Amino acid sequence: MVYSQRTDNSAEQFGSKLRIKLALMRDGRSNQFASSSMSIENARAWFKDYLIKAHSIIRASVPLMEVARHRCTVLLADEKNPLLLTSLASYFERHIKEETGHDEWLIQDLEVIGVPRRECLERVPSQVVAELVGSQYYWINHWHPVSLLGYIAFLEGNPPSSEWIQLVRKITDYPEEAFRTIIKHSELDQQHRDDLNDLLDELPLTSEHQKWVTSNALYSAGKFHDIWNP
Repeated sequence: MVYSQRTDNSAEQFGSKLRIKLALMRDGRSNQFASSSMSIENARAWFKDYLIKAHSIIRASVPLMEVARHRCTVLLADEKNPLLLTSLASYFERHIKEETGHDEWLIQDLEVIGVPRRECLERVPSQVVAELVGSQYYWINHWHPVSLLGYIAFLEGNPPSSEWIQLVRKITDYPEEAFRTIIKHSELDQQHRDDLNDLLDELPLTSEHQKWVTSNALYSAGKFHDIWNP
């Protein structure tokens, strides 16, 4: 399997273009997940469900990148132009370290609001979550690991705002300790998003690679909407 090095300027600023497409899709399918008109009982039930659903997605982040990193290594054996795969493997290696333990953070946040660890771990993820995450394994192994960048670009491309966090804190009346993961991601994901945008601009992506990444990003956005709007 051989992928040619980028030889024109068509892929320059691809990260920025993808970011705009995702922003437009979010605007077109916006949904107010939390509302100031919620009763405290409904707000707390919603927040519990939100954290458990988030955990069901985030727990797969590191395993997915480990599979993608391994796939890069396998493909390198037959790759005549290794720059893309070596760059991808390096990115996955770095980002694995950055994301390790974040699923545990969410479990601890749930414990703060009285949800036992066991309840979170034993809830069966929804079919839509399984479709979203499971499709990533398929595309990594039977398409190309570069496609995972679209999934990551969506998940980290829209960090929660401080205004949204304050709204949820207000309507749930939960302590700040229950929002540790959300607060940290509101800060960390801004840098992770920018780092990934830079990577997408710098990688020797062909037009075909760009299509794969874009397709997965938009697919992930659609599935994510379905997760929160069952």
